[in-house]
Amino acid sequence: MKFRNTLALFILSVLSFSVSWTTAKTVDIEGFLQCLTKYSHAHPIQEAIYTPQNASFQSVLLLHINNRRYSTSTTPKPLAIITAKNESHVQATVLCAKHHGLQLKIRSGGHDFEGLSYTSDIPFVILDMFNINSIDVNLADNTAWVHSGATLGEVYYAIGTKTNVYGFPAGLCPTVGAGGHISGGGYGVMMRKYGLSVDNVVDAKIVTVKGQILDRKSMGEDLFWAIRGGGGASFGVILSWKLQLVPVPPKVTVFNVTKTIEEGATDLVYKWQTVAPELSEDLFLRAMPQVKNIDTKGNKTVAVSFIGQFLGQSEEVVALLTERFPELGLQRTDCHEVRWVEATVFWAENPIGTPIDVLLDKPTEPATFYKGKADYMKEPLPKYVIEALWKKMIEIENIWVDMNPYGGRMSEIPESATPYPHRAGNLFFALYYSSWYDEGTETTDKYVRLTRELYDMMTPYVSKSPREAFQNYRDLDIGANQDNHTSLEVATVYGRKYFKVSWTTSKKVAIDGFLQCLTINSHAHPIQEAIYTPQNASFQSVLLLHINNRRYSTPTTPKPLAIITAKHESHVQATVVCAKQHGLQLKIRSGGHDFEGLSYTSDIPFVILDMFNINSIDVNLADNTAWVHSGATLGEVYYAIGTKTNVYGFPAGLCPTVGAGGHISGGGYGVMMRKYGLSVDNVVDAKIVTVKGQILDRKSMGEDLFWAIRGGGGASFGVILSWKLKLVPVPPKVTVFNVTKTIEEGATDLVYKWQTVAPELPEDLFLRAMPQVKNIDTKGKKTVAVSFIGQFLGQSEEVVALLTERFPELGLQRTDCHEVRWVEATVFWAENPIGTPIDVLLDKPIEPATFYKGKADYMKEPLPKYVIEALWKKMIEIENIWVDMNPYGGRMSEIPESATPYPHRAGNLFFALYYSSWYDEGTETTDKYVRLTRELYDMMTPYVSKSPRQAFQNYRDLDIGVNQDNQTSLRVATVYGRKYFKGTYSAINKTIWVKEQRKSPKSIILFNVTRTIEEGATDVTYNWQTVVPSCPKISSSEQCHK
Repeated sequence: MKFRNTLALFILSVLSFSVSWTTAKTVDIEGFLQCLTKYSHAHPIQEAIYTPQNASFQSVLLLHINNRRYSTSTTPKPLAIITAKNESHVQATVLCAKHHGLQLKIRSGGHDFEGLSYTSDIPFVILDMFNINSIDVNLADNTAWVHSGATLGEVYYAIGTKTNVYGFPAGLCPTVGAGGHISGGGYGVMMRKYGLSVDNVVDAKIVTVKGQILDRKSMGEDLFWAIRGGGGASFGVILSWKLQLVPVPPKVTVFNVTKTIEEGATDLVYKWQTVAPELSEDLFLRAMPQVKNIDTKGNKTVAVSFIGQFLGQSEEVVALLTERFPELGLQRTDCHEVRWVEATVFWAENPIGTPIDVLLDKPTEPATFYKGKADYMKEPLPKYVIEALWKKMIEIENIWVDMNPYGGRMSEIPESATPYPHRAGNLFFALYYSSWYDEGTETTDKYVRLTRELYDMMTPYVSKSPREAFQNYRDLDIGANQDNHTSLEVATVYGRKYFKVSWTTSKKVAIDGFLQCLTINSHAHPIQEAIYTPQNASFQSVLLLHINNRRYSTPTTPKPLAIITAKHESHVQATVVCAKQHGLQLKIRSGGHDFEGLSYTSDIPFVILDMFNINSIDVNLADNTAWVHSGATLGEVYYAIGTKTNVYGFPAGLCPTVGAGGHISGGGYGVMMRKYGLSVDNVVDAKIVTVKGQILDRKSMGEDLFWAIRGGGGASFGVILSWKLKLVPVPPKVTVFNVTKTIEEGATDLVYKWQTVAPELPEDLFLRAMPQVKNIDTKGKKTVAVSFIGQFLGQSEEVVALLTERFPELGLQRTDCHEVRWVEATVFWAENPIGTPIDVLLDKPIEPATFYKGKADYMKEPLPKYVIEALWKKMIEIENIWVDMNPYGGRMSEIPESATPYPHRAGNLFFALYYSSWYDEGTETTDKYVRLTRELYDMMTPYVSKSPRQAFQNYRDLDIGVNQDNQTSLRVATVYGRKYFKGTYSAINKTIWVKEQRKSPKSIILFNVTRTIEEGATDVTYNWQTVVPSCPKISSSEQCHK
């Protein structure tokens, strides 16, 4: 993504909004005003223009100046203020300011800490947005279009007068303008539940430097990404935001418990630092210390207000804090249950019961002078630092500190999701805010100096490299370009403080920090030899080693920034932790047989965690189990079992180079599924690395998460380290056979009958039908030959007798059959001749052999003969295609749909995989075969499963649905999610929500880096929002499922 990879250059390229339209010493203000009239003839602009000659100029100027430091007699004044009343006024102002060399300042609420939206030291005009303040709340889709000039109070009022069960996560001060607040990030008291304001913006309208009005579609995803946290005025003039409203209960609980130093505030704050970020995400508990008088003699103390909002009832939050933070002593009498909109009134420091109309109040003039500075805290402050903070605050007197806890949703959203990068790894965010009423430079200098001293004092205890800052609280002390000359070199110093890696999201910056992090987090087992970057000579060969589809190994395929070929479990832990910390998408690869390359490609910066070195297998015949690490191939699993026993096996896939990690996590079907079910039906334990780098087994992860990883896609929930498999009994010899018939030899009739016979055969027999195109002669004439390939858990005489009775048309003979050990049968199914040594199971691929496209279906009814004939015709047209038809019945019809996330059980006759492959390179050839395969799939639509048309997680197919541009939408994801998981799609979501309520690690969120249903953590997380109101009091998973 061009703009995402270089936010800095993007900002500089459009910085004409604030600096670089001209360096002319003479300013043509008259020409500017005439230009405005010219460009706004459809909507006359004259009444919206204020110049110093207007009597109302001063009052309009002061109306949206929040900081008196920037309303003194010496503060530079604008040459004009345009109080736009129409979008065309905005367009005209942009064009005319540019044309006439005037700096343009854009103001919505005027709460800019440093007055950057209404002051300058070169000739400038102000574009005031406060008249463009309409709000359209749409409860049909729970969205609201909010114009930039609306205040947060007006937004809350508009929502609160329409609904009691939806709100929006934004700031506390009701006079703050929505335009600037949201463009800088926008944090508030629901951020731990729903993230920032920008995390809940679904569209926007912006006026560009050319005066064009663009929405999300026309501006593109890169610019849409940049304006959500990168500062809207860096890119244009934000006209409006489309907000996604979020569910809230009809009543929320608010409270305020205040303790002084003498009442134990120091100990409370010390504990609060580690408790508040780990509380339920429904609870936001701010700590707000400020200086108070102890007595009338002027003695001071610090009183800390613990102010909270809980999305639930007071009894719940009292019980929660009595358990988790009993020292606070919260009582029911401290709590007030109010509507969400009434809670916004409470947070604006109004008494409980104040009418919500107060949200519409407008400021008349700036009330105080102030200086604000901010920090992000990664580690708890020691008690002596807290005590030093109190001492400094008492010295300053007129100061308070907002301490806002992180955790919850803020720890789950990747750093690169928006330009606002301050996500996981923060305990809390602190704002130091000094304010005073006395005029004069001496007083101002005093408080600014003291505030800077406090900030300097905190340096050793806050975020480092860089010391992070917040775009909404811009602070010129940390850096500014001088004399209105913009330098990338200078800007990068402070730009990284605001935006971290998002400032450049420079691949080099991101990858260097990631690699350093790996080293730091793997000192016990050095990781250097496991790391491959594009600078390594072996990088390309390692990348290709586990790419099975050449469609995803072309010169234009995006490449990873690094490949980590983990050799130890600690390497996996380090990679997970560091990828999250440095905002890199993590792709997890075991065998690389992913049909759509989702385990090794991405369109945003990513790294691959390759598991192939973690491939040990421990077969235990004492209890007939095997611990299998994820990097082991199925061939290695079969070899390990087969070299230890002839009377046990394991039901899994046919291709020996498939990785066990991904295969089993998606379900894992094979030729013993009619006898023993899928691979996941025979997993008895597992180990997983969570988002926090913890290693959990079945006991510590709990049954809900253990259920979810067995068929729900392991990478949706963490990194599967290993599976404990329950081996299944097999006879010392099994029988395999292959009988092939062409169309001319009656294949159509055979397949027609096979559909109803194969699912009803004894579960010891698996009989696949596999049609593929063959040449009839040397002249290129084609036919379809169907191979009926079978495995019987018994002797050849038995299966010949069985099929002579049940399927005599096939004509199976004893000479067609081969009695072999079970492990030798796995060699046969890998298309090797009978007698091939089992060592072939250990062979590794060298590079991807073919290009291919796969699609799949579940059949509930037999295909009519004319459909089978149409299938043959289409296959002959495609030529390079085969179809796997795998019969169901037996054990697959007995296991309930809800036993695992894999739901395709009873009711299916067979499962079909359509698989086209080709060798010729080039987009034309690829497009041809992909198109033809899709045509075949479309042709089969009337004859396959419906409502939904079902799909298989192990054969992911982006054609059936995908979230675009790495933006995850629950609405979109639900459509295709139900195709993969049917009813268990919702069950997966509820299961993970229950796991969160039990305080297990939030392992799903990291892998929201892919943000698709296939690796779809974000969908699951988003769905918590609808599950929570229906499960308000959860003590067990059973309750929630009910």
